[in-house]
Amino acid sequence: MPGRVIIFSGKGGTGKTTVSAATAALLARRGVKTLIISSDPAHSLTDVICQPIASDVPTELAPNLYGLEIDTFEEAHNSMSGFQRYMETSYEKNGAAAPVAAELAGQPGLDEILSLNRLREEAESGKWDLVIVDTAPTGNTLRLLAYPEMIVGGTEGKNFLKVYKSMSGFIRTFRQSTPDEKFFNEVNHLIEIMKQLNRFLVKPEVTVRLVMNAEKLSLMETKRAYTFLSLYGIGLDSIIVNKLLPPPGKDQPDLGPYFDYWANLQQKYLHETEQSFQPLPILLAYLERSEPLAPARLASLAEAVYGELDPASRLHQQRTIWVEEDPNSKAKNILVRYLCLRVPLVEDLSEVAVTRDGPELFISFGRIQRRVSLPRILNDAQYSSFTYQNGVLRLRFEDRPTGTVKEEPTIVLGRLNRF
Repeated sequence: MPGRVIIFSGKGGTGKTTVSAATAALLARRGVKTLIISSDPAHSLTDVICQPIASDVPTELAPNLYGLEIDTFEEAHNSMSGFQRYMETSYEKNGAAAPVAAELAGQPGLDEILSLNRLREEAESGKWDLVIVDTAPTGNTLRLLAYPEMIVGGTEGKNFLKVYKSMSGFIRTFRQSTPDEKFFNEVNHLIEIMKQLNRFLVKPEVTVRLVMNAEKLSLMETKRAYTFLSLYGIGLDSIIVNKLLPPPGKDQPDLGPYFDYWANLQQKYLHETEQSFQPLPILLAYLERSEPLAPARLASLAEAVYGELDPASRLHQQRTIWVEEDPNSKAKNILVRYLCLRVPLVEDLSEVAVTRDGPELFISFGRIQRRVSLPRILNDAQYSSFTYQNGVLRLRFEDRPTGTVKEEPTIVLGRLNRF
């Protein structure tokens, strides 16, 4: 399983760290050389494993089990010291005190990008059969996973720094505070990192598992994460519902009306979860009689969650973007193809926008947005409309007559088109 990566994400407090550590402990026990990485600044992995974990090199925790708690500040300092020094100097020249300037120089998202790159480096190093990632709460994680696509996915992002660097020599004649060569080298290196991450995250070997609790807020956030991951082409292979109470029944002890109420409520949301995420596997993790701490207890928890499934395998295979050809269109002397994107659970969103910009499409579902580079087969085709059915957005393209150029305005609909 070279290069296999499983990213655990979910709302804060759902038990991501416990579930990810349990998965790692079980696979290590089965002989899979496993590295578990924490990219959450809170770093509770040490508390769950019950052993100190280093931030620079992987720490051996048990046979075949290694851990790493990434220090995002250290990663940023090692890779972007020239960039940060220039930003600090600029703030200080404009009147900011040194401690304030140092704080302001930390660009939003930079440390997360560098921690994600450390994950990529470990996964591609060949040292591990499997890398498991315990992430920050969903919102931060989704922003982190989207950064490479947003920065390098569009033509503007690819060209901006190239143009800026070419002008820097001219500007330096008039302004002494222009960034030096090291600044541009580091920024160019950062852009290259994001290009590599952009390719890495959509590999079939990389999948996300969402951990949730059987409650309304957790369910709603998990639905949004499912939509987001699908739109960005990042594989999701299962949903893990954690912290379940045993449902009332003859085989269970009488917990009293208080716990019966919560157990029944959980069963209601569990049923809604199964309906919402079909055909994804829904795995259940029930509360145990004692805290699952340290590798041995964690492995036992994972055995109960996965059952006969192989936790290291991709538990669900589903393509997220593909091209279909309309076989009936050729009879009308026109070739029609559809660019299909799987974007589930968007029925409640009231506005959809699709814009063609040369070889790219800008797609917006409310607050969820993505720029998609067209497959080469559609570069010369005319985009005309879109429809939505069963969680799939279908964008219609027609072959253009030779020599014809047509402006393609943004299409904004009050409600989704459906068949």
